[in-house]
Amino acid sequence: MSAEAEPIGFLLKCIHDNMDRQANIKLKPCGMTFSQMRLLHYLFKQGDAPPSQKEIEEQLQVSHPTVVGLLKRLEAKGLVRCGFDSADKRVKSVYLTEEGRGFICAVREHRAQMERRLTAGMGAQEVDCLRLLLRRVLENVLSDDGGQEC
Repeated sequence: MSAEAEPIGFLLKCIHDNMDRQANIKLKPCGMTFSQMRLLHYLFKQGDAPPSQKEIEEQLQVSHPTVVGLLKRLEAKGLVRCGFDSADKRVKSVYLTEEGRGFICAVREHRAQMERRLTAGMGAQEVDCLRLLLRRVLENVLSDDGGQEC
């Protein structure tokens, strides 16, 4: 099969799987996984508006037991704190601790390195074009089934 005939979805999956594998290898010495890192990054992006566990499930598109397990491991490491701080005492909010913020800042260099690897050999204009095209692909996927943006 020629490179032109390879399905785009297959290529995107291969890229994702390899990025996931490489991220897990880099994070292993820290006792972290890519899934835990995704959750921390999501919390970091929320700023002073801590999400509920339900919002995390929806945003990361994972089950309740998966979120509970991730949060237990992150709480044990002191990176997050969970609590019933909202007006509705049935809603459990999740907070990024200062240690969690520090960890996110420390791994930003890894993200920058991965970005450089992904765009190696491309000029600034090509990178902008790639970003535009990938954004369009994401919008196409989201408009089709009401999926969640990353």
